[in-house]
Amino acid sequence: MFESLGKFIVKRSKLVLLVFVIATIAAGAIGSLSFGRLDSGGYSDLKSESAQAAKYVVDVFGAEEPVAVLVVDSATSLIDDPSVVATASEIEKKIQNHAGVSKTYSYWSTGGAPTMKSIDGKAGFILVYSDMDAFDWDALGSLGASLQKEFDGKYKNVHIYASGAGVITYAINHKIEKDLVVAEAIAIPLTFLLLLFVFGAFVASATPLFVGVTAILGSFFIIYLLTLFTNVSVFALNLITGLGLGLGIDYALLMVNRFREELHNGHSVEESV
Repeated sequence: MFESLGKFIVKRSKLVLLVFVIATIAAGAIGSLSFGRLDSGGYSDLKSESAQAAKYVVDVFGAEEPVAVLVVDSATSLIDDPSVVATASEIEKKIQNHAGVSKTYSYWSTGGAPTMKSIDGKAGFILVYSDMDAFDWDALGSLGASLQKEFDGKYKNVHIYASGAGVITYAINHKIEKDLVVAEAIAIPLTFLLLLFVFGAFVASATPLFVGVTAILGSFFIIYLLTLFTNVSVFALNLITGLGLGLGIDYALLMVNRFREELHNGHSVEESV
């Protein structure tokens, strides 16, 4: 079978290369859409007793997980100070009018609940809720990011710190994407230089690297298809880049070495393939 495949590739090398390049570009373009569909959750088994108990509490008692938790820190004044109360109330009203927010609870709107403030009494919490699906990590992350962008930072006489599930989800997803770009920007050029040192020829050095990159782009495409039917963890991206580049280069090195050995033994290109 492999002998027939080799003959087919040699006889139609330009066509095979063209189809291969087009397929790789298409896989990369479609696969890049998977970045926004991956979950930063998935740390628990939904069929476990703990997960079932949590679902029961939500369904029966209406317990909810806040999309974001905002800490309003006055730094020097107590949060019961009239100026702080006025600022915090103004902030909470703005949050309630934010797109995607269904309701809020805070130290000030609950009548000064002790659990909603810091020990020193200089910071209070605002819990932000939404009616969206609790397992729609993409939507939660987008809402968390917009809340952080609009409210995180200095505001009048207080400082606001944004946290919570939505904010953290967005941070994890985009941190991984940025880290992948940095990692590949370092790994690929260094790998090429090492291969160039080993083989001493541009084409022989570029082939393993090209196969590794192709394996990564193809895997991104498969991951995208999987996200259409099931949840896929965002950490899959790290595994794909590491294994794709490593195994792709490893197998390509084996093939390049064997091909060069056959050429050195006096065989033609077709026979070597």
